[in-house]
Amino acid sequence: MKRILKDEIVLSESSKTVKILANPSFKVIGLGLKKGQVLEKHTTSTKAILIVQFGEVEFLIDGVKHNLQAGAFFEIPENVEHEVHALVDSYLYLIK
Repeated sequence: MKRILKDEIVLSESSKTVKILANPSFKVIGLGLKKGQVLEKHTTSTKAILIVQFGEVEFLIDGVKHNLQAGAFFEIPENVEHEVHALVDSYLYLIK
């Protein structure tokens, strides 16, 4: 079934938007961040891939800032603290 991330996720001024978009065999999480919103420092217990579908974010990991624009992705290792800052309204996929 065809679906569009921007249709599935409604951005909110008051909170980050998170929606599970996958089936039981793997996990895909859709994230929506308004400009200025932050996905605070955290770790993941499994490797993950963060993909910027629309927008632009600053991805911080190991003290290094990475500017990620639409089409860019970052492979996140397990147990490494990281965070995401939305530079503009942004839609992201996280694959685990």
